[in-house]
Amino acid sequence: MSYAVVEDVAASWESYERFAADFERSTPEGLILHAAGRTDEGVRIIEVWETEEAWHRFTEASESSARARFSLAPRYLRELRPTHLVIAGDTSERGST
Repeated sequence: MSYAVVEDVAASWESYERFAADFERSTPEGLILHAAGRTDEGVRIIEVWETEEAWHRFTEASESSARARFSLAPRYLRELRPTHLVIAGDTSERGST
């Protein structure tokens, strides 16, 4: 089952860009979508993963990376276990469960 995370981080956009540079060089296994943007409080990141386990593997493997340094800023994390996920142009079955 897919797994989604919405993370609000009280960090500068420049701090996010340093994390994103590492992230873009090597897209983590199991990542479906990563979107980020500025907010009044810092940065909001929305990610959809193939499974919760894929997200956990990524966060554990990135402890010493730029993400770990970026995530030291105050943050608020919300999780969602989607029961329906539509990806434009994707013909695989990801419907309701």
